[in-house]
Amino acid sequence: MKEERAVITGAGLVCSLGSRVSEAWEALLSGKTGIRPIEGFDPGGFGCTFAGQVQPLNPADLGIHPRDSRIMDTHSYLLMKGCRDAVLQSCLENASIPREEFGFYAGMGMVDYEVDDLLPAVLKSLNGAGDLDYSAFYSKGFTEIYPLWPLSMLNNISFCQVAMSLDLQGENTVFSPHADSGAMAVAEGVKALRDERARVVLCAGVSEKVSPFSLARAHLSGILNTTEPQSSQLCRPFDVERKGTVLGEGCGVIILELESSARERGVASLASMAGYGSACETEGRSSGPTTRAFVIAMRDALERADRKPSDIEVVIAHGEGTVIGDRNEIEAIHAVFSECIDRVHVFSSKGSLGHLLAGAPLVDTIMGIAMLRTGFVPRTLCTSSPDPSIRFPLVYREPVRAEPRRILINCQSYEGQAASLVLEAVGT
Repeated sequence: MKEERAVITGAGLVCSLGSRVSEAWEALLSGKTGIRPIEGFDPGGFGCTFAGQVQPLNPADLGIHPRDSRIMDTHSYLLMKGCRDAVLQSCLENASIPREEFGFYAGMGMVDYEVDDLLPAVLKSLNGAGDLDYSAFYSKGFTEIYPLWPLSMLNNISFCQVAMSLDLQGENTVFSPHADSGAMAVAEGVKALRDERARVVLCAGVSEKVSPFSLARAHLSGILNTTEPQSSQLCRPFDVERKGTVLGEGCGVIILELESSARERGVASLASMAGYGSACETEGRSSGPTTRAFVIAMRDALERADRKPSDIEVVIAHGEGTVIGDRNEIEAIHAVFSECIDRVHVFSSKGSLGHLLAGAPLVDTIMGIAMLRTGFVPRTLCTSSPDPSIRFPLVYREPVRAEPRRILINCQSYEGQAASLVLEAVGT
């Protein structure tokens, strides 16, 4: 017996191109970029000084008490905004569903402290020579630190704040820290619905805040383009001149429930989440998954969706703009779609948004819903000379009207994980 479909009934998105789904989609389709010089701190000591940062969100506008905002930051506000918007679209605010039947799953990255969090304690602990006196710090200086400050270092504190604000009392899990964690949140949400562990689930993915620490981690991973610090076109997915990626901020949230539940509640289904797959394998000292890992993830997702490669019209690729990462994904797409390679359009959002890490697959999923709705595939921004090995139609010159019914979404971590999702139009 075929499993009942898990459908998407709500979506919320915040990224550098906008704080609403429609705003961000229109900007993406028109070829705008959210990648700009980094603001909020001086990035001058780093090789990459551009990122896709979001416009500041006011905690008060999100109903966040000033007391709670002391242990929250940009990523927290992104998650709160995305979840609130998704719940609103899905008409769940006053739904007669027991709160313990609301599941909540999220992919989240690392959380970093601010110097200002510790500076008052340090200043109070300096001796006459201006050096840190540890005995003074441990006897009185530490009292200048907000008592709940250590909690703000936990990424699931933001998760808990959102759950309490929306009264989500059901099963929940946080996955961390890279792009695959967002896909795992979706996969777990689908399984929870089919195992009857939840009636409705919120699946979220949120990026890290762009900070000196997040930049340092990305530099150490070797994924950033550090060769052209004065250019906004730092991320060129699948381009012959690709040299790395840039970071981006953003969050995507979808509401999933079984088709019968959506029908009973009388809410529209935006799309269905038909399949998912994952794999992990690294090779040598290179970061990111191997071609084989990508192939396994895509084939597993197609198998769970009960679809053939020829059923897919669009691939939203991970396409991060690194030499090895893009090469392995190109080879994997060739392998999986070998018999229909000339008919599958491929797109990457990272030239426009930057790399959103855990937020990437959810934001791409929501952009995929817009593709199913409008029939258009945006162009892959900043790509002008595609890698000559590419045999699939890469959408890079201008948007293409493809009228897709099924979309495969890829993501990866630079620790070797690959994950794929299959998104389908309603009625397919």
